[in-house]
Amino acid sequence: MTGSTGSSARSAATDANADRPVLAGCWAFREGAGTTVADASGNGHPLTADRDLPWVPDGAVGSAVDGGAGGAVALDGAELELSTAGPVLRTDRSLSVAAWVRLDPGTMGGKADLPPGQYAIAAVSQEGESHSALYLGARKVAEGQTAGTPEAPLRWDFTVSPVDGSVTGTIEWPHAASAPIEVAALGDWVFLAGVYDLAAGTVSLILPATGQTVTATLPAGWTNWHAEGGFVVGRARYLHRPSDRWLGSLGPVWAFSGVLTADDAAALYRDGALPAG
Repeated sequence: MTGSTGSSARSAATDANADRPVLAGCWAFREGAGTTVADASGNGHPLTADRDLPWVPDGAVGSAVDGGAGGAVALDGAELELSTAGPVLRTDRSLSVAAWVRLDPGTMGGKADLPPGQYAIAAVSQEGESHSALYLGARKVAEGQTAGTPEAPLRWDFTVSPVDGSVTGTIEWPHAASAPIEVAALGDWVFLAGVYDLAAGTVSLILPATGQTVTATLPAGWTNWHAEGGFVVGRARYLHRPSDRWLGSLGPVWAFSGVLTADDAAALYRDGALPAG
């Protein structure tokens, strides 16, 4: 499924970060205990929680990261998340994020659906004052539509917000959303990569395990803005409040300035690092 928010009349201004991605943060979740996840990129952005994290007992998730297997934490939608002290990405420039995620059957109630009144869950975000600038996770999106609806199926999704506040006029939130998530997929680890490409005027979701890339077009009148809050794992922000708390487990997470290609995402999925050169 390819999402679209209509024709784009925005300028195709060049973006210096669009050629090759540069690692801004990498969290392998290998600690196994405590409240902090180190930033393996060397850029000094540790993720911290306000209490001990519920570490996944087996510890090994997905591909190798920085020379060893990654770990994970299990979140159940309660008030527990991890965040950096400040922004990791410039959200007014092209960027990419990636994460290993799992929807745990117990926290999902055995259904590929969300609790009543909830439209999305976010594995990764970066906060503005009112909204998060980006949301990587799962969202209820109807076929061929861009907005979440209560009756829509749950899909893997990457979206970006048009402004840090109330949206006026006809500007919509573009969603790059996958095929519906099947109940049989609950409990499986899935690698997601979200790409915000300002030069192309698109947002994309890449799922290397299936070779799928889904792209949505940024609408005309799109305004780039920078979210000055922390990089958050386990929830997002909407209308000044914490929202979209994750229902499952989260493993290694990456943040890049610039644009990941499908080959880059496949290398992260397979090797835990970008291709050499």
